[in-house]
Amino acid sequence: MSMMGKAAFTLAVSCLSVAVVSGAGSANAQGGLYAAIAMSESTFIYAVSTDEPGFEEAKAAAIANCGVEDCRVLVSWANGCGALAESKDGVGAGSGPNRAEAERAAYQRLAELTPTAVLANFGSADLSGAKIVEVACTSNAR
Repeated sequence: MSMMGKAAFTLAVSCLSVAVVSGAGSANAQGGLYAAIAMSESTFIYAVSTDEPGFEEAKAAAIANCGVEDCRVLVSWANGCGALAESKDGVGAGSGPNRAEAERAAYQRLAELTPTAVLANFGSADLSGAKIVEVACTSNAR
């Protein structure tokens, strides 16, 4: 990745960590499972957690799994899936009740940061350079 690309990537991660709304999906009182994706701005290492008993535990586990000091939670969710999308210009994370919805949400978040990523939503992911790099689901995802 070029230096300019890394700078844009870092900026996108910084903006994303502020912009992502945590907690998509609804947890029921019995059997709610939680998960999160965390990423390091300096090393671009990411990690996930799944099937945790609460949001705080899911976030803490994702950060611990990341193992880098500057890891931050990009997205957390309950009873569903989360996805991480990347392009040469940035990253986007999203969640939904199933894999397809989580991927759509990740591409949408990426498109907000880098307009070419919107092509991925229309089946032209190769042209936009955007791709899904991780999908994680709780055991009770639809």
